[in-house]
Amino acid sequence: MTTGNTKTKSKNNFGTREQLLGCSGKRFTEVVLGDTTFRLQSLTEGEKSRFEKSILSKKGVIRDDARRRLLIRTLVDQDGNRILTDADISALADLDGAITAKLFDAAMEHVGFQADEIDELVGNSRAIHGD
Repeated sequence: MTTGNTKTKSKNNFGTREQLLGCSGKRFTEVVLGDTTFRLQSLTEGEKSRFEKSILSKKGVIRDDARRRLLIRTLVDQDGNRILTDADISALADLDGAITAKLFDAAMEHVGFQADEIDELVGNSRAIHGD
């Protein structure tokens, strides 16, 4: 079976509609920072689309708080409840950039953004900040 540029072997065990639609639910991953473990949740396709829309300015430029917005949507407690709200976006701006970068990179991969999307996001962020 070929998907994009990736080739995988198949023995005619193709997925069905029911199998695909049965892939709902959240996945979780953990990121360890020092003595603390943070938990990230996946996003549904709808949540991912809403996130992508939320980070674009009216001019179509990625907003400078895009990293923080993704962390707000993906950081959860042991029960899967978000630990941050939209009200925390300013507080996140004051965190150590290395900490937010590690969490952001893990979140981007976990929710299914491709490497080129990450590069585009970083490039646009640098353009906004003049880095």
